Amino acid sequence: MSAPPTAAANRPTARFVTGSIPKHILVLTGTGAIGLMAVFVGEMISALYLGLLRDRDMLAGLGYAAAILFFHVSVGIGFSIAATTLVAPAVGAGEGARAKRLATHAILMAGLLGAAVAAVLWPALPWILDAMGASGRARTFALSYLRIVVPTLPLMVIGMTSMALLRSVGDAERSMNVPLMGSATQLAVEPFFIFMAKLGMDGAAIAYVIGRFAFAAFGLYGLFLVHRMGVRPERRAFGVDLSAFARVAVPAITTNIATPFANLFTTAAIGAFGETAVAAWTIAGRATPVAFGVVFSLTGAIGPVLGQNLGAQNYARVHEAFWSAIRLNAILCAIAAAALMAATPALTDLFGADADVARLIRFYTYVCAPLMFFVGLLFVSNAVFNALGRAHIATALNWGRATLGTIPLVWLGGHYGGAAGVFLGSIAGSVLVGLLAVWLAWRILPARDRPAGVT
Repeated sequence: MSAPPTAAANRPTARFVTGSIPKHILVLTGTGAIGLMAVFVGEMISALYLGLLRDRDMLAGLGYAAAILFFHVSVGIGFSIAATTLVAPAVGAGEGARAKRLATHAILMAGLLGAAVAAVLWPALPWILDAMGASGRARTFALSYLRIVVPTLPLMVIGMTSMALLRSVGDAERSMNVPLMGSATQLAVEPFFIFMAKLGMDGAAIAYVIGRFAFAAFGLYGLFLVHRMGVRPERRAFGVDLSAFARVAVPAITTNIATPFANLFTTAAIGAFGETAVAAWTIAGRATPVAFGVVFSLTGAIGPVLGQNLGAQNYARVHEAFWSAIRLNAILCAIAAAALMAATPALTDLFGADADVARLIRFYTYVCAPLMFFVGLLFVSNAVFNALGRAHIATALNWGRATLGTIPLVWLGGHYGGAAGVFLGSIAGSVLVGLLAVWLAWRILPARDRPAGVT
């Protein structure tokens, strides 16, 4: 962990306007991936703990719950993108006071947004589970788990926003440590609540809540006590900043909730094939983010680099950042897909999957997971759209993928190929959307030698 900066160094610095672009992206991607993978590994180990109870209904319930929790995580990701989009250019332009004001107001908005979404989501949980086709003991487990964890949504959004802001000021290492602390705390207490206290699914939920407190607390510590990015909130300035955040956050959040919407539909479609299919979907859904966590971190990695160089009007470096991220996505996806394929036999053994569950897991890891390359193209392009003030393009593409690129393909896949067809249909639409996103992002990039008109 890096030492706290001295008082003279408390001004946010534009670290990404000089030096090697590929190195900056690789460092940010690597540290971001470690943080994200800590979360994903924590979720997979949580599923593994519950799997040791040898209760397929419990695993299925966790799968239903995960599909809903993916929604509120996406809200946090969307708002954190807005934080990076506004704060990183202020840092790049040398506007330290403005960057600190925006960072402070971003944290306040994150807490308010998280509380508002939790207040709407919590009473709707039974209806959502019914709409997904959850029933019996699986529904009971899912509802109990969600009733406990959904109120922690404000902590999740605050923690994710603090991560983005730490990246925006160039502290990739501390940003990585934020989710590491949260996941480590969760995993440390989870065995006690699940096994020793014999709380099962509720014990996993309680451990999740404790982990979210640690997640938010460490992020706020790094942002406000180490980097001194906190200032006294100003009522009039808060209103102005709220409007600025809304212009970016609303389309960014709308973009990000497209994926959980598609996931909810897919999970419901899989539920029609029984708890065996849902259990396989749960296990595959826990393993894939662990393997591809480094790809998921690309959007967060390229965002600060784009933002700081746009603020400094270094447009040649903006181009270099985009194409470096595309190349890195190809390399990382190839490595992740190969690793997941190699680990599949151990994965099925680890979860004690029976023959039917194991067959579906193998189909997903061997056939569906390699298509994550095209999802990665979409992630990189989304960062460009957001940084250039064209977030509506990302919204359109992501919702196009979640609807036209998912619903008919999932239906056709289920009709002709059963549960395996649903698995394939859930990701096949990403191929065309990913390629289209890269083409559009390239078209709107500013010329290397002239301003783009981005403020």
